[in-house]
Amino acid sequence: MTTYATDSQGKFIPATQRPDGTWRKPRRVRDGYVPQEEVPLYESKGKLFAQKPSLPPGLPPEMAQKAREKREKEQRKAAARPAQNPVPGLLILHEDNKANQRQAKPANAKPKKKAVELPDVLLEQKQKEEQKAASRQQAQDQRNSKQQQSQNQPKPLDDVTKAVQDLQLGSASGADGHSDLSKKLRKLRKKIREIEVIEERLRASD
Repeated sequence: MTTYATDSQGKFIPATQRPDGTWRKPRRVRDGYVPQEEVPLYESKGKLFAQKPSLPPGLPPEMAQKAREKREKEQRKAAARPAQNPVPGLLILHEDNKANQRQAKPANAKPKKKAVELPDVLLEQKQKEEQKAASRQQAQDQRNSKQQQSQNQPKPLDDVTKAVQDLQLGSASGADGHSDLSKKLRKLRKKIREIEVIEERLRASD
């Protein structure tokens, strides 16, 4: 423990003599300074909490020990005793009661038929209905696709050839429209070639 001396200028540590006989100079001490050896050791909150008494103030340790022993005894009894009703409204049948019930059944009692599980039946009906709806939808799609193909399909070649023949007959009757007829013939032949190409593509796709 460091001893301080005071004078008009404040606190100071007085001069002390070393073992070899020399003297240390006196040292001034600022107000509020605490030497390192006098600083209290740091203690965590957990350590301080553990040092506090675990019993309530004024309760003697003997009474606390008796209360603890009584509580432990009750817990052991509760663990050894089987639970009567762990869930409210739950009836627990012991093995001997079950055996008595089996013996009490008459010998000519018919076994109960297993009830039909309604959810499975409904599920099967639903699956059948879905399959029917899918097949109807597929047939409808096929009909629609056939109708679209028939609409997109060009006129048969017979109609085109008839039109060409009619034009040729008309050209024989009037020589003035010969140039017009030749143009129309070229156009019709071009259409015939296009129709043939389209038909070949349709056959290849089928």
